[in-house]
Amino acid sequence: MRSLDSNVFVYAYYKPKRQLNQVEMEMKEQAKKIITGISRGREDVATTVINLSEVANILKHGLSTEQLTQLILSLFMLDNVRVYGVTREIYFAAAELGGD
Repeated sequence: MRSLDSNVFVYAYYKPKRQLNQVEMEMKEQAKKIITGISRGREDVATTVINLSEVANILKHGLSTEQLTQLILSLFMLDNVRVYGVTREIYFAAAELGGD
């Protein structure tokens, strides 16, 4: 099982106002392939409610409320996606690990 970070969604769905360079275009295409693979059940992934909140906060500027709601709800409905809550203890443990 892989960790699914919010940046994958941002690259896949965000519509920038400026022209993307070649590297950014390739990253966007890779992100779309990852999302497609997940939505078709080809890969098991885990994410957190924090990551989904980040996705919603960033993509609310480019997607309609209906599109964004459908995106988030569809993740919860996929059998191959695990969405974990975050306790205070888990948050501080992760922050401690990030400081190493």
